[in-house]
Amino acid sequence: MIRQAIVDAAVPTSRQILDLIIRTENHKKIVWTAGRVLRESALWKRVEELDYAERKIVLKRVTSILEEFALTGKLQRRDEPQSIGYGNEAGFDYIPPKRGSE
Repeated sequence: MIRQAIVDAAVPTSRQILDLIIRTENHKKIVWTAGRVLRESALWKRVEELDYAERKIVLKRVTSILEEFALTGKLQRRDEPQSIGYGNEAGFDYIPPKRGSE
């Protein structure tokens, strides 16, 4: 049985994810995956404690947020799956705003 409140608490908001990406990218370039977002936002331990089905839901939700950022030009999706977070996941690169359009 899916514990919806616990799953919801493990998923950062899109604003929190974007803030994390921008803040991190100011220091180093990273390939972003759902697993990476959860690790960098210190939510990974909470996610590891979830059941398999609940973990999949969390990862899919975070990936959906990353996909939305790709559609709006904030991220660029990589062609090959990345295995740096949680198995083979969609990877994304941050696209910084052009000077003067911030």
